[in-house]
Amino acid sequence: MATLQKIRNRAGLLIAVIGVALLAFILGDLLTSGNTFFRKYQDKAFVVDGDIVSTQQYFDRVTEWEEFQKMISGVNSLDENAISQVRDIVYQQMVKERLLDLQAAKLGLSVSKEELNDLVHGDAISPLLQQLPLFVNPETGMFDRGALIQFIATINTDESTLPAEQVGMVRQYKSIWLFLENLIKYQRLEEKYGALLSGAVMSNDVEAQTTFAQSQQDADIMYAVQNYYTIPDSVANVSDADIKTYYSANQHLFKTDVPMAKITYFSKDIVPSDEDFAEVEAQTAEVREKLLSSQNVATVVSDYSDRPYQDVFVSAQMLTMDERSFVESAEVSDVHGPFRDGDSFKLFKYIDKTVAPDSARIRMIGIPESMSNDSLVTAFIDSLHTEIKAGANFADVANELNPQSNGGEVGWVREIDLAQAGTDVAQKVFAASAGSVTKLRMPGQQALIYVEEKTAPVAKYKLAVVNMPVIVGDKTQNNMDNELNQFVSDPDIKSNFAEKAREQGYSVVPAFTVSATDHSLAQIPSSRQVLSWAFNEKEGAVKKFDLSKSRIIARVDRLIPAGVAPLSEVSDFIKSLLLRDKKAEVIIEQLKSKNLTSMNDYAAAMNSEVDSVRFVNFNTTNITNLGSEPVINAYATYGPLNSVVGPLKGNTGVYVLNVINRSQSEGEYNAEQQKAELQSNTLYRLQSQAIEVLKDKMAVVDNRYKFY
Repeated sequence: MATLQKIRNRAGLLIAVIGVALLAFILGDLLTSGNTFFRKYQDKAFVVDGDIVSTQQYFDRVTEWEEFQKMISGVNSLDENAISQVRDIVYQQMVKERLLDLQAAKLGLSVSKEELNDLVHGDAISPLLQQLPLFVNPETGMFDRGALIQFIATINTDESTLPAEQVGMVRQYKSIWLFLENLIKYQRLEEKYGALLSGAVMSNDVEAQTTFAQSQQDADIMYAVQNYYTIPDSVANVSDADIKTYYSANQHLFKTDVPMAKITYFSKDIVPSDEDFAEVEAQTAEVREKLLSSQNVATVVSDYSDRPYQDVFVSAQMLTMDERSFVESAEVSDVHGPFRDGDSFKLFKYIDKTVAPDSARIRMIGIPESMSNDSLVTAFIDSLHTEIKAGANFADVANELNPQSNGGEVGWVREIDLAQAGTDVAQKVFAASAGSVTKLRMPGQQALIYVEEKTAPVAKYKLAVVNMPVIVGDKTQNNMDNELNQFVSDPDIKSNFAEKAREQGYSVVPAFTVSATDHSLAQIPSSRQVLSWAFNEKEGAVKKFDLSKSRIIARVDRLIPAGVAPLSEVSDFIKSLLLRDKKAEVIIEQLKSKNLTSMNDYAAAMNSEVDSVRFVNFNTTNITNLGSEPVINAYATYGPLNSVVGPLKGNTGVYVLNVINRSQSEGEYNAEQQKAELQSNTLYRLQSQAIEVLKDKMAVVDNRYKFY
């Protein structure tokens, strides 16, 4: 009984222990599953009206677009700039698709299968397809419907009937076609949406007549200008209160869609040290001796130079200044150098000299070969050679084999142009007489070369050039990294970054403003990683970045969230606007007080000169030597003739004008044509602006900077 009583007394503790254990078990399971949910919640590449686009969805589309870009460009990989452009294009396209889907659902707009089919097979082929290089005739530069039909036939081929090596290509084409169909669909949907918007804005007779009249009238104007920069800022007092008032009234002008940051940084190029130069220079004496004594200079060049030996003759025009100076004063077998040329050491050996044509104009018929068909190709080339020597026209034979070869035309070539095809190729082509046909073996093919004509003989030279680059040694790079690592690890570096960097002789760029969507830091190649780091760090963070050719050490000064930029970030810009306005007031008041009447008097008072500009009308967007000055556009059309007017406030200064001539064109007014032109301009403007307005209305949030 006593034992039972003890158990009863401790029952509360036991229940508590069991409860804690159960809670830990439940929380553990919840946290495990919750991590997945949390990651999913955080995985937002961007958001459109609450619709989350994951990084997987985004990068899948990026990969799709990259494959398409590589296919139409004929390249195996894209460079850094191209990839950055693709990422932006994909983002804009995916946002546009979601915005259009939302609007189309509300308005009842759609693109049917029949409509999509008509854009591919009908009379009005999609402009997108017409512009693609895949479907353009290379000879005419025009859209080739046959190429499109052939492409579609290829992707519809039963894979079971294809050789294994072609299945992958057909699947790639199918993927590209689905990609294109999606673009065509949304291009058409955007056109419909734009047309609907355009239809809501009508052009009337007054607008049409006014616009036509403005375009038909040109004016010649005399002017004098006093630019705002000619008077000191102290003349126009702009207070902090003025700046704040302007900021409060115009916050819409300072809105940003993505975060901004201020970064202070410096970069240091990775360059060879004196020790690296000395190491390469020490080898040059040995290279010189080998060039002088060796009978096989190609081997010497191969062993020491970063450029292959070219066993060809070139004219003096093809030589560098140093090479030309050498051959003009040297004898065959002489060696020049070593001498330093930038980050390299160079040596020349004068191999030979001849007099021969510099260029030859040739045509070529090439037949690919492999181990299995070598003898067949040889027999075929022999038969073609016999046929041409018997009188057949070379160009006709080439066109029969390949109708797109343009008669096998290669054009004008020099020996060095043929060097990669083999030394004997250049030698045989330039040894052949004009009008002759030569059989040749080239890498991967056998060929017939027809020499149409040659240039007149000139002096040509053969040189062996040894270019020995000085590369950065491991010791040099390690020393630089150690120095920079020590700088970054300084405990005071966060608070005194710029001062300490300058003390050590680094060229510091202070408070550089960047956007989260910028592709690089100040156009430095491969520096996107700096921005990605900065926007995912806290203010004051410092880090060293290892780029292929340089190092960047950066500090995050300030992070500015998306939205209206803080007053501190835009106050200088606002001050410049207000200074312009107040300077205009000061200049105008001073000029008016002098009661001037002539252009020359005004010019003298402005410390300026009278100048003129011709053919200005209401629609002139860029006035010669002045740029955009709407006040001049207005007076060109509506100002009094042969009267001095002003002073007038402009964008860059205060103007005094005199319209000395106004001419009228003889164009005939066509109301319907003018209205159609206005409507077309409206459609273009609405299409280009509507998406931007929708992005703002539907709270598009770009988070891509968090992921790359």
